[in-house]
Amino acid sequence: MARWVARNWMWVLVLGTTAIYAPLAGRTGEERSRARNLDTLAEVMSLLQKQGVEPPTPRQVSHASIQGMLHTLDPHSNYMDENEFRMMREDQRGSFFGIGAIIQQHLDGVVVVSTVAGGPSERAGIRAGDYIREIDGKSTEGWSSNQAVQKLRGDKGTAVEVAVQRPGFPELLRFTLTRSEIPSNTVTHAFMLTPTTGLISIKDFGEQTSEEFERALAGLRKQGLKELILDLRNNGGGVLDAALGICRQILGPGELIVSQRGRDGRDTSETRSPKGASPEPFPLVVLINRASASASEIVTGAIQDHDRGLVVGQTSWGKGLVQSVLAINRTRGLALTTARYYTPSGRSIQRDYQHGLDDYFAPPEDGKEGSQAKGPEFKTDLGRTVFGGGGITPDFVVDPGRLSPFTAEIRYRHSVFFKFAVLEKEKFGIKPGQAADDPAMARFKEWLTAQKVPFTEEDWSKNLEEMRDQLSIEMQNVAFGVDAGFRFICGKDPQVKKALEVLPDAAGLLRRKVALAAEGPGKNLAQR
Repeated sequence: MARWVARNWMWVLVLGTTAIYAPLAGRTGEERSRARNLDTLAEVMSLLQKQGVEPPTPRQVSHASIQGMLHTLDPHSNYMDENEFRMMREDQRGSFFGIGAIIQQHLDGVVVVSTVAGGPSERAGIRAGDYIREIDGKSTEGWSSNQAVQKLRGDKGTAVEVAVQRPGFPELLRFTLTRSEIPSNTVTHAFMLTPTTGLISIKDFGEQTSEEFERALAGLRKQGLKELILDLRNNGGGVLDAALGICRQILGPGELIVSQRGRDGRDTSETRSPKGASPEPFPLVVLINRASASASEIVTGAIQDHDRGLVVGQTSWGKGLVQSVLAINRTRGLALTTARYYTPSGRSIQRDYQHGLDDYFAPPEDGKEGSQAKGPEFKTDLGRTVFGGGGITPDFVVDPGRLSPFTAEIRYRHSVFFKFAVLEKEKFGIKPGQAADDPAMARFKEWLTAQKVPFTEEDWSKNLEEMRDQLSIEMQNVAFGVDAGFRFICGKDPQVKKALEVLPDAAGLLRRKVALAAEGPGKNLAQR
C-alpha cells in the first residue's frame, strides 16, 4: 500500500498540481482518487514526524517515495540525486574534473591503481599502490571507492588535499592537487592482437563513443587491421545515439539498426544506417557476457541479425527497455522507461522482471550464465536462427574461466597480487610485457609467508600457474597502466582465444552477406 500511495503522490507531482488544488466539484473521479492518496501520504508523513522513534528527514521520505514509485514500474526507471545526476552527465560527456587517478576499494582502504598520464596525480608524484587515507582532512576509513570519487571530483581549478599512505614511509604523504579536466574515454583499449587482428574494447556508451571508435578503427587500419574483435563485455549501455553511431560505421546501407515502440505499441520508430553508407567490410567477432546490456545489446543484436559478424561469450543481460533522462530543476534527474526496443529481426530481448527486483538483479547461478535462450525463434538475414527474450545468446557460448577458490580468496580478500606487484616495481623494475618468472614467484611465496597469508604447499603447487598469471597482470597494471594489464589478460582469455579461432567463420559469413546484398535490397533466405 505504501508504494501505491507513493506512486500516486509522485504521479500528481510530476504531472502538475492542477488536480490537487482544483475545486472538488471540478475534479474527475481519477483526480479525486489521486488527491485522496496524496492526503493519505501527507498524513503518514505527519505521523512519522510526530511519533516515529527516529523520524526521517523530508529529503529521505521524498527520495524513498520516488524510488518506491518507480520500482513499481520496471527495474530500470530510476531517480538520481544531485551527485548521481552530475556523475551520469560527466560519464556521458566523456570528461570530468578530478585528480587523474584510477582507484579501487580494497579491504584495507581505497588505493590508487594507476594514474592518468599528465594528470594532477602523476605530476604531483602520487603512485600506484598509494592508499588514500584522507581527503580534505577527513578520514576515508570505511569509505567505498564511489564515496572517494565523489569527493575527489569537483569544479575545474579547485584544490583538494589528499593524504596517502605509501609502503616504506612511516608518515602519511600529503599532496595539494588542483582538479583539471580528465578525459573519460569509453573506448578503453584498442590494439593489435595479431599482425592482422585488432581488438577494440568499449566500456560504455557516451556522447563521444562513436568518434572514439572511428579514430581507434582508423588507427588500427594503419597498423594492418584486416579483421576486428569488438569487446562489449561488462558494457552496461549508455547513450543510445552512440550505439547507433557504431552501427552506422559497421552495417551496410539502409539496414535497420533498431526499432522502438512506446506505450501500448504506439509511437513506433525505426533507425537505419544511411542509404549511402559504404563501410569497408572486415570479418567481425563481438564479445559479450552477462554484464553486457542495453546499448551494447543493440549493437550486438544488429550485427547478429544482419549476419555482419559472429558473437562469442555468454548470454547478455537482457535489457530491452529504453530510458529517457528528464532533468529536474537542472540538478537532479529521472531516468524513465518510455519505450521498448527490438532488434532488426523483431526480437525483444528484455528479461522477465515480474518476480521482483531482488530476483532480477541477482547474479546468475554458477554454470548457467551461458545457457541457451528459451524465447521465440527469429531468423537473421541469412536464415540463421536466433532467439528473443532473456538477452542475446552468442553464436559460440564460451565460459570465461574462473579463479580457483584459493586464488580468488588471496586476490580479492587480501589483494596480495597488487600489493606485491607494487613492491616488485620499486625493488626490481618491470619491463613491458614481462611475466612473473620463477625468482619473482619465489619472492612472492616468501612474502606471503611473512604477511601471514594462510596457505599450504598443496595450495601453492596446485595454483602456481594461475597465481603467476594474476601477479603478471598486476605487474603490468602498476608499471604501465590498466591497458598493459588488459593486453596481458587477452593472451590468456578463453573467450578472446575463441574469437580468434572463429574469425575464419566470420569471414565466410561476411562473404555470404556480400553475395546476398549483390542480389538486391531486401533479400534474405527466408524470401527465397
